[in-house]
Amino acid sequence: MRRSAEEAKARILQAAQAEFARYGVTGARIDRIAREAGASKERLYAYFGDKQGLFDEVIRAATEHVYNAVRIEEGDLIAYTGSLVEHFFAHPDDLRMLNWTRLEEQCERALTLDAVTAHHAQKAAAVRRAQEAGLVDPVWHPDELLQLILVTATYWASASGSSAESPARYRSVAEEAVRRLIEPKR
Repeated sequence: MRRSAEEAKARILQAAQAEFARYGVTGARIDRIAREAGASKERLYAYFGDKQGLFDEVIRAATEHVYNAVRIEEGDLIAYTGSLVEHFFAHPDDLRMLNWTRLEEQCERALTLDAVTAHHAQKAAAVRRAQEAGLVDPVWHPDELLQLILVTATYWASASGSSAESPARYRSVAEEAVRRLIEPKR
């Protein structure tokens, strides 16, 4: 792909993320995305096929962004939770995109994209290793525990955006909740 085509595609993706984060798939408009990106609707369709294809690409990019920014290091699910809170506070569009995938039926397909499932599998493997090392209560299925962690982190990241409390306070609350959740039973 030529340089200008790559730049056009990047502008479209940036405009699409802002549009989808604000309006979801149903409310998003291709004409607004094209206008904001300084591209034609025909060019957008040539690159991404349709609105769903564009949304899928935005979700893939957002998943990559979150995965590369926030990782489970050495089985530390508590620090991972806190880092998620901080990430979503600093990048509210990532949080909004995640929320849209939960709210709109058309978004469910995006959750089965190879990039999304691959990153989830890597996180589940990290949870299993932490369980085997005795750091996490093995009663939890890794997928279920990851969902509980994500819900905890996204709740507190959302709450921190509407309060005078510092994000550090919400990080602390989320970490303590997960600490109690994963503590191995003796």
